[in-house]
Amino acid sequence: MQGPFSKKGLQKEIELWMPDLGRAGPVFDGWSGIHQALSFVITIENELDSRRHTQFVKQANQVLVPTVADLLERDPDSIALVYRDSYRVVFWLAVPAFACLTVASPLISRVWIGRFEPPFVEFVTILSAAWLVNVLANPAYVVDLGTASLRWVSLGCITTAILNAALGVLAGRFAVPFGLGGLAVVSTAASSLALGYAIVLIAYHFENRVAFAQLLPEKSGPILAAAVLSVFVCLPAVCTASVHSSALERPASTAILLLLTLILVSAWRHPMRRRVWRWVFSRVPA
Repeated sequence: MQGPFSKKGLQKEIELWMPDLGRAGPVFDGWSGIHQALSFVITIENELDSRRHTQFVKQANQVLVPTVADLLERDPDSIALVYRDSYRVVFWLAVPAFACLTVASPLISRVWIGRFEPPFVEFVTILSAAWLVNVLANPAYVVDLGTASLRWVSLGCITTAILNAALGVLAGRFAVPFGLGGLAVVSTAASSLALGYAIVLIAYHFENRVAFAQLLPEKSGPILAAAVLSVFVCLPAVCTASVHSSALERPASTAILLLLTLILVSAWRHPMRRRVWRWVFSRVPA
């Protein structure tokens, strides 16, 4: 296989965005074929694009750091309200966004790779779940920064770094011999990221005695139900049909579009939409 998607070409591609991995030697030796390596590269690029588009959520939350610090001096009791409202907005934006990204991954695979690649869909699903945890933990992270409660933030970041190294070693020793190198790499990165930021989120609720029921905001059940139904029930069936018969590709694509519509409609009907729109338009110059 020649060209930019050859083994040597992929090695150079990885060196551009992950220099340490690019210098690690035979990166693809434990991967189940060149197509899985290609899926991994394109998945990472796809995830980077999605992270750029969701970055505004985290940046908007980080504006709250000085606000929280000020409230700590004037009105500490209102910090809980700031956290609750911030989390509700993040949940309303992040869950549909990552669910849509996952559901659309078979279509993205056909556009970017030229055909349906199951490893690509698997990688997108795993990484989207990890980044969803990361984004949902951001309100707790911001409040911790504003109140100078850095113990759990530091522990979460250290945990992510340690797990990356430890799980990477275990994956290299036990997963690669069975041809699971690609899946192991993605699962290692995703697990480390999710567990590290889950610590920040869970610790905030424990330390501040915030009910864990708030992790599912009021009237957000339909959004979560639509996301879970689409990603874990319908999407596997659509992918299975695409694998077994090329004649089912068009019906599968139609089904994916219907699932995307289901997720977006559930988000559109949520009361948070009106609240966010009012906030946006109130800041637009007349």
